[in-house]
Amino acid sequence: MERKIDRNNWKRNAHDALFARLEVPFYSVTWRLDVTDAVAYARRTGVSFYATMMWATMKAVNGVEAFRYELRGDDVYLLDHRNPSYTCPWDDELFGICGVEWIDGESPAAFAARCKAAESQSASPIPTAEADATGHDVYLSSMPWLDYTHIAQEFPLDNTDSTPRILWGRFTTDAQGRQTLSYTVQVNHRLIDGIHLARLNEGLCGAIHALEEF
Repeated sequence: MERKIDRNNWKRNAHDALFARLEVPFYSVTWRLDVTDAVAYARRTGVSFYATMMWATMKAVNGVEAFRYELRGDDVYLLDHRNPSYTCPWDDELFGICGVEWIDGESPAAFAARCKAAESQSASPIPTAEADATGHDVYLSSMPWLDYTHIAQEFPLDNTDSTPRILWGRFTTDAQGRQTLSYTVQVNHRLIDGIHLARLNEGLCGAIHALEEF
């Protein structure tokens, strides 16, 4: 389900108009994220750390309304939810792109199982342009080989592009035994401000902590 926003009564209309003047209204923020509970969950259950992080990320993303806004020409829509479109390993050091529907309330293990099934059924590493144009996605990826400090991701020169792009690096263990990693979010300023990134981080930390319950 989705709802078309009435711009005349949308509190963000003036802010959208401000950033709509820009050809590139996108910005990217990287912060250090404590993933100790996610690492512990993955080791305890055998669910991959990558799938665990995707589950926590999608739970957080869909919990913040601003991340569910989508621009279509001059119109704005509020989506019921976004779905993960994510990179996965392929042959010969290449990567594939897979996607699944987000199911609210699903356990991390069930989500990971559906992701694994989608990957095994994928006949081609890269979806066709038609399949990739369905929208409603969050682009997720990981760089598990590097503990990077910052990264800028690719984007089209289309200032209505509303797809959040989220990536994280290799986790490291500090002197206190906590695992942390670099976590990067790239968004369109027409829709998402810094406070919404803070809300995302709050939801993400909460989802990671909640893994103790599974």
